[in-house]
Amino acid sequence: MLHELRQFISEKQLFSPDEKILLTVSGGIDSIVLFDLFLKAGFSFAVAHCNFCLRGDESDKDEQFVSDLAIRNGISFHVKRFDTSSFASDNALSIQMAARELRYAWFEELAQTFKYDRIATAHQLNDIIETTMINLSRGTGIAGLHGIPEKNGNIIRPLLSSSRTSIRSYAEENNLEWREDSSNIEEKYARNLIRHQVVPALKKLNPNLEEIFKQNTERFKGTEQLFKHHIQQYRKELLVPILNGHSISIASIDATPAPFTILTELLLPFGFNFVTIQSIYKNRFQASGAAYYSPAFLLQKDREDWFLTTIEQISEFEFTVYPESTLTVPTGTVHFQTISIESFKGFSNAQNIAYIDADKIDWPLTIRNWQDGDKFYPFGMQGMKKVSDFLIDLKVPVSQKKKISILINKGEIVWIVGFRTDKTYKITDSTKKILIATFSPLIQDLDNII
Repeated sequence: MLHELRQFISEKQLFSPDEKILLTVSGGIDSIVLFDLFLKAGFSFAVAHCNFCLRGDESDKDEQFVSDLAIRNGISFHVKRFDTSSFASDNALSIQMAARELRYAWFEELAQTFKYDRIATAHQLNDIIETTMINLSRGTGIAGLHGIPEKNGNIIRPLLSSSRTSIRSYAEENNLEWREDSSNIEEKYARNLIRHQVVPALKKLNPNLEEIFKQNTERFKGTEQLFKHHIQQYRKELLVPILNGHSISIASIDATPAPFTILTELLLPFGFNFVTIQSIYKNRFQASGAAYYSPAFLLQKDREDWFLTTIEQISEFEFTVYPESTLTVPTGTVHFQTISIESFKGFSNAQNIAYIDADKIDWPLTIRNWQDGDKFYPFGMQGMKKVSDFLIDLKVPVSQKKKISILINKGEIVWIVGFRTDKTYKITDSTKKILIATFSPLIQDLDNII
């Protein structure tokens, strides 16, 4: 088994011989076997033990047992007692989740304080089987099928290739002593129910269950890697950056090999749950306006697209604009520069740049959010038009309209920022100075979300 452990550590590159390991030891058979293997392998390690104070005298005896083991073998020992029940109650967590949060937070604290390179836990092959069963019973994506990773950041699990049977055989052959946790027989916990009822039934169907799960786990990992690679490509193609978010073409989603699966993988990182995504997909052909929320994002259907934006309240705003300045507005930044007509090198077709007759400007200007009733004379169009109608004609998403800014001169609209100027301020043969206003939209960085 020592050879198997060394081989697994090397194959999975869990740690190098010169690294210092924090070994988490509960006193149960798995962690005691891992302790013995680390000792025989000559690894540099220290021991950490959590006393969750949930089983009275039994918890204290576990602590004393692990302490004696570490001291007897000259191994550095860390111990901490937790008021797990109070923490669970205060944070609305189950006892199991509370214990998990407490122990991993403390392990990380120890690693940083004492410069441990890795934190080793004693999870083994049967834990993968149980975790996979739990994930399947609760609902899972492909990631839930491979159970527990052998390496996650600085957390390593060197025993994952060893079954519970082989671990017990090693412990008995080497006359090891360990502590039995009485709570492990209580079937009110999902993991114990699976361990004592489901796994034995499956082993009747296939006595080589552990080996089959080991093989399947490797297959699932490879499948997940391929899946993630292709999903990342779809994210780049289908999540189109817009002001403060992204647009998603419904037709483009439907053109993929598995539309609902692709949409699910696109939206899960934004906090949308599976049920909500089902509703989004089912109602994709209904009228515009349907809105769906995650804790931090809004997805809104508008015509043939979904628009994904952050949830934020845009209150009314108004800023004073001075010559040669740069101003930040909710949708980006606007830079103002005045040049002479002699320095002008020609117009750009980009709609984010406005060319304004500076001789008609009375500084300072104002930038504010547009309001109902605002009207202007759009350059290149006939007559006056309401800003609201102009934005509708351009099919600006409902979620974006309230963020649009307008540039004001003496109460008149000069520019719908990023869209269209008022023809009153167009450049003519008599223009002597040109105000160039350049809008740089705030495009959300997808990599910071995914």
